[in-house]
Amino acid sequence: MKRPIAIWILIFWLLFLSFGGLYGGIAMLLDPSGNSLKMTEVLPLLPVSNYALPGLFLLFVMGILPLLLIYGLFAPPNWVWLESFFQKIEYHWAWIGTVILGLVLAIWLFVEGVLIGFNWPIQYVTAFNGLFILLLVFLSPVRRFYKK
Repeated sequence: MKRPIAIWILIFWLLFLSFGGLYGGIAMLLDPSGNSLKMTEVLPLLPVSNYALPGLFLLFVMGILPLLLIYGLFAPPNWVWLESFFQKIEYHWAWIGTVILGLVLAIWLFVEGVLIGFNWPIQYVTAFNGLFILLLVFLSPVRRFYKK
């Protein structure tokens, strides 16, 4: 079955999210003070003493996880161990993971907005990115392609 164009667009937005997550995560881990990202004034508003934990979250959840999902969406491997987690859901694990990632991104942005407000352009870019991911993953051609 040929991949619908919406899947290619979805993969693009996941890759875009991954690059942002990798960049932000690595930058926060290399300089947990936030000085290199010019975010030291935000740190007192957060429930952490430095950017190490947010950096780990960005690196793994918003950086590496989207790459794994891209692999799963592009060349859907039949990983039985992963499929066993979602055996009652009638979609491939990569589709389910993309939905979960979109929801986690929405929650992350909501919490971020509550804690520090929406004052930086990257927050809007990330919000639109998450919205595109959630809209694309639920399009009927995408759902049909990944239905078991």
